[in-house]
Amino acid sequence: MPDIPPVSLPDPSIPYPAKLNPFESVAAEHTITWARRLRLIEGETATSRFAGESYSRLVARLYPEASVPVLALAADLNSWFHVYDDQFELAEVGSDPDLARRMADKFRAVLDGAPLDDTAGPILHGLADVRDRMRLHATAQWWHRFSTHLQDCFETAQWEVDNRTRGRIPDPDSYVEHKLNIAYVPPSFDLIELAEQFEVPDEIRASAPYSTLVHEAGHVVVCTNDLIGLRRELLQGEFHNLVIVYWKALSCPLQEAVEMVNQTISERIDVFEAAKVDLLRLFDELGTDQNRRHGTLRCVMGLENWMRGYLDWAKETRRFADPVLRGQVAGFQGELVD
Repeated sequence: MPDIPPVSLPDPSIPYPAKLNPFESVAAEHTITWARRLRLIEGETATSRFAGESYSRLVARLYPEASVPVLALAADLNSWFHVYDDQFELAEVGSDPDLARRMADKFRAVLDGAPLDDTAGPILHGLADVRDRMRLHATAQWWHRFSTHLQDCFETAQWEVDNRTRGRIPDPDSYVEHKLNIAYVPPSFDLIELAEQFEVPDEIRASAPYSTLVHEAGHVVVCTNDLIGLRRELLQGEFHNLVIVYWKALSCPLQEAVEMVNQTISERIDVFEAAKVDLLRLFDELGTDQNRRHGTLRCVMGLENWMRGYLDWAKETRRFADPVLRGQVAGFQGELVD
């Protein structure tokens, strides 16, 4: 186990109210049953760890007003994300570019609607199940946007695996460019619209104020993840973390890198707040009607829920407090053998 330099982690200041969906317990019961049925988790140890990481609690904080079906779907998707993420960080796929490429290709085929063959195992069946249920709730336009964002994340994972294979720590600019996709932020933010049953109008979505809101909220989330998850990733020997990237690139004390990331959170929230004012001005310029204003602002509130909710969950979950190390996660690479 690697030595970890002494470091004090700050409590990021995210100035939005904490919220919790009242149907959390329903989602928790559902998603554990779902993950067991699909064999994403097997055995008492894996089930206990899964329950402690509490993805139902995560989505109850992220989507506090979602209906039961959408909340359960979000819990299953986030459970799948984290099982998949562990494959890329801790199992064989994460250090084998060929396996990673084949996994991404198979994921793309599933999202495009391809039927599963006899080689498909838990990871592919889980993705197909989420795909089919999402399409029941979503418009064709929303699904296209979501699936495109998700495929972008799968492609970015190849960059991460290649870095890990070569022992290449990315520079800060490259890391920031790729991080939102590494953390599955764009497709996760798409779920805000599914939960709100409202799609942001195209002219607003493409605007500078709304794009800024989404971008800055995403980076607040990933910076929060990199602060709270720092010890976990140091223990795992992982370096795709902005604190570690700054630490290595600048040859500064680890504590200084921590403070830089914490300051980045505050700065990005300031930009987010300024963009909210710009968005209201844009509504007037476009002559946006009250229904579209209200729906869009609900989605902006959804971004605030994400920033605060992720922080609250990160401090509650066992995922960061009780980390699993390389070699302690069962690999699903058998699904990738043609």
